[in-house]
Amino acid sequence: MLKRAFLIKTRLNLGFSGLLVLILFSQAATGQSVDRREIRLQRLAESRLENASELFTPWRHLGRINVDSINVQRHNQLIQIYLSRPVIHLPIRYPWLKHQENALLKTLGRRFRDYRIDFYTGEKSLYEFIPNYFREDFLPADSSRIRIWPHIVPLITRESQPVFTGGLTGNHIALWHSHGYYYNAANDRWQWQRARLFGTVEDIFPMDYIIHYIAPMLENAGANVFIPRERDFQLHEVIVDQGYSSGNSELIVTHGESEWEVTYGGFANKDTLFDNENPFVMGSHLFTASNSGGNLLYVPDIPECGNYAVYVSWAKNPQNLSDATYEVNYAGGSNTFLVNQTMGHGTWIYLGNFYFNEGVNPSSGSVKLLSKSSSEGVITADAVRFGGGKGNVARRASDKSLPNRLSATDRGTTPNDGTEGVDTKLQHAWKISNRPRFMEGARYFLQYAGMPDTLIYTPNQGRNDYNDDFMSRGEWVNYLMGTPLGPEKYRDMHGLGIPVDLSLAFHTDAGITRGDSVIGTLAIYSAQRDEGRFPDGISRLASRDLTDIVQDQIVSDISALFKPDWTRRAIWDRQYSEAWRPNTPAMLLELLSHQNLADMRLGLDPRFQFAVSRAIYKGILRFVSHQEGRTAIVQPLPPSHFAIHTKENKKVLLTWEKVEDSLEPSATPDYYKVYMRRENEGFNEGVTVRENSLLLDLPDYNTLYSFKVTALNSGGKSFPSEILSVAIVPESPHVVLIVNGYERISGPAMFDTGEIAGIQWWDDLPIPYKFSYSYTGLQYDFDRNSPWLDDDSPGWGASFADWEGKIYHGNSFDYPYIHGQAIRNAGYSFTSVSRKAFEQKDFDLKPFQTLNIIMGKQKGIPALSQNDSIEFRVFTPAMMEKIKEFTNNNGNIILSGAYVGTDMVLHEDEGAIKFAENILGYAWRTNIADNMGLLEITDFARDVFPSNLQFNTRLHPDYYKTEAPDAIIPAGKNSTVIYRYASNKSGAAILYNGNYKVFTMGFPFETITDKDLRNQLMKNILQFFKTR
Repeated sequence: MLKRAFLIKTRLNLGFSGLLVLILFSQAATGQSVDRREIRLQRLAESRLENASELFTPWRHLGRINVDSINVQRHNQLIQIYLSRPVIHLPIRYPWLKHQENALLKTLGRRFRDYRIDFYTGEKSLYEFIPNYFREDFLPADSSRIRIWPHIVPLITRESQPVFTGGLTGNHIALWHSHGYYYNAANDRWQWQRARLFGTVEDIFPMDYIIHYIAPMLENAGANVFIPRERDFQLHEVIVDQGYSSGNSELIVTHGESEWEVTYGGFANKDTLFDNENPFVMGSHLFTASNSGGNLLYVPDIPECGNYAVYVSWAKNPQNLSDATYEVNYAGGSNTFLVNQTMGHGTWIYLGNFYFNEGVNPSSGSVKLLSKSSSEGVITADAVRFGGGKGNVARRASDKSLPNRLSATDRGTTPNDGTEGVDTKLQHAWKISNRPRFMEGARYFLQYAGMPDTLIYTPNQGRNDYNDDFMSRGEWVNYLMGTPLGPEKYRDMHGLGIPVDLSLAFHTDAGITRGDSVIGTLAIYSAQRDEGRFPDGISRLASRDLTDIVQDQIVSDISALFKPDWTRRAIWDRQYSEAWRPNTPAMLLELLSHQNLADMRLGLDPRFQFAVSRAIYKGILRFVSHQEGRTAIVQPLPPSHFAIHTKENKKVLLTWEKVEDSLEPSATPDYYKVYMRRENEGFNEGVTVRENSLLLDLPDYNTLYSFKVTALNSGGKSFPSEILSVAIVPESPHVVLIVNGYERISGPAMFDTGEIAGIQWWDDLPIPYKFSYSYTGLQYDFDRNSPWLDDDSPGWGASFADWEGKIYHGNSFDYPYIHGQAIRNAGYSFTSVSRKAFEQKDFDLKPFQTLNIIMGKQKGIPALSQNDSIEFRVFTPAMMEKIKEFTNNNGNIILSGAYVGTDMVLHEDEGAIKFAENILGYAWRTNIADNMGLLEITDFARDVFPSNLQFNTRLHPDYYKTEAPDAIIPAGKNSTVIYRYASNKSGAAILYNGNYKVFTMGFPFETITDKDLRNQLMKNILQFFKTR
């Protein structure tokens, strides 16, 4: 019998919204009566589910979720509940849906006990929004959202790096940090795209996360990482090329059986780039037959010793091979890379960051390209670049200009004929940014990196750089991949042929709350365009999978480690440019609000930055591993309890301990690598160690060696441990032990009275991991009621701009080198030990007569975990016990640090106060004792210790800033003042001279700016300790 179905729509009053209930029933084609049982069931379900929408009350902050309609199918024993679209803002999981189903069935009662419930929004079942990763055994995976690239040789393979089977070896990932400095044509000025708030600006604030943490974590897992902005902080730039090289740099050509030939099409080193100029088509390149025996040696003239990124480039050739060999020779050794030249041509390709000495050093400062290969073909060669440099793209207003657009309104409808826009009345002069290249937006780096103009970096044809900047990032991803995933306007463009697994845009959001509540983490993807599919047919729901997994990992880790009530904001399906343009799974992350003090209290803290970055890396790892059917193994945490023990002659024993990750059972180390540095050169490539110790014979006497350790497993390599140093001087009276007590990294001190709030910069500035370039200047507007008027007048949180482009030193974890250099130069052997190792009860102090304890800016601050604990105390009970043990045997001590007095008083630690007075011979007088850094020597000390000492209290290219040194005074008759602060004559250094001697400085020894005077002070202290 032919039947037809039809719907009767009835407006019902269910819960807090008027719900449209669809009553489905059948009527025979012959005109039989309506099935009244269907109607009764529908009405019964309606009455019992009257308050169904209240199930979603806990998620109201993600949007108003209503039950739009209900469909009861009696014959199928199925109830379909249709929900409003905001339900997909939730992290949908199978157990959660089953929980909701069981709750509703319980409400429906016995009559519906054999029914099942399915949830929908629009035409999609909510089960479709569960990421494959979270389906586990509940649901089959959706194969339409899985893209498996054919087996391709990775673009870059570092020979010294293992294959991480549980990591990301062979994967290619694109990511970037927010916006950047740009040219505003309407105002004829270069400026930030966001406002300076709380000492930073969104354009560079996420840079600390991306460059310091996320990119290295991904690379430590084996991935090739691509960033559309300059990633190197080195302000110098050196180009070595066959056409033109910087300074005295040189390209040395060695011909083999086949010569290196020159042909058109390659990089040309041009001081300034103007509209539509592509430096990678303005010059020429070299090529030769593989295995010809020839090579190229790129020798840079390095203007200043330091770390430099190394970028290589090559040209497109149908005979290019997948294993071109590059050797990077640097101050610490040599590293070999195999480069797949069948992809990635005509642009800068990053190999790594290496330490180079100043000048021309062919053996320890060069890049060699060999012609050898496992196959027959061609090796091509173009320019090699050392260092990030400064921006060189000149801009001025075009004949017509366009207004700024919002990324969320980017629909890919930008006209390409250049006719639209407002006529520009004035003809302005060309302007470059005069800023480091890493500060500039992607639009400018992409031009310098050889990207096509209107397809990639200027789709608006130069009429609006703001719009070009956010549009270019996604199109750059497509150009990396090429056909069929090429740029929007030319999908079949060959591009660079790099199989990009995913892209991630890292941003921070706006928004203000009162008190300590946070705005939290928003995640955005786009699955609506092009019928929900990428050009190769893969479902765009893969982007939701990535976005959900990463956001889930971030919120989970923050909640576990720092703030249990961290806000998980929505998962938006919106057409933001960076979410929809990439033709690969893409996520736009808004981690927190840069406008809200509670968010920034965490966001500016490097402990939080590390944890969040690790969460993002783990989310990416889990997404990619699941896509490829692999088990994800998380790379270990850095080793701890590091110590160097001197043995006979030049032998030293290095020991350390593994660190378990409470959140990741798989992150346990399988083995370690130990790296060595000679004097001030770079670290070598390391040696593999299976145990947690290494006995070795130092190569030379009188030479300072430094070591660090990483932990490895099948998922990757950890961040390094702190750096410890050692030197053996044959004629040394004894061995000095350096204790690295400075382990603090933290955000700045903050205050909030309710009406005024912000960064307490006069008391305690941030201490980043190693260093940061993400600060703009000190906050000057503390009034919570001060309104935002413009990015130049942003109100509460407004900050100065005088730190922009300048290095801000944090904790390098390398200060035993500075102290040890002074000790070695004084004629003493020394070794060093971490604070955690020193504080162990079984640490043996008997071999030592002198301790040099580094406290730097160590100071007790509240833990981020909100458990009322205090981290980074100067004198812990364990530290005091070991010092007492040492002084009981008449051992001498050198102690320096900015808070050696303040910390114990701040925390009202009577035990530490008495310890400092009775054991170390000093007492606290005041904090923030000086802001000049000039020291005056007392008459008592004038003939013994050096005069004219100065320590750093300002932003300095080589030393960290001491904003709040301690004034200390003698405690007891055996103590006396050695140095006073010149500004106010308060005590800066105290000498205790009893059965043992203690020299205490209320400022960090390592911040004394004159190296010779610093070394002289150490020598004089050690000489004084010899007297009795």
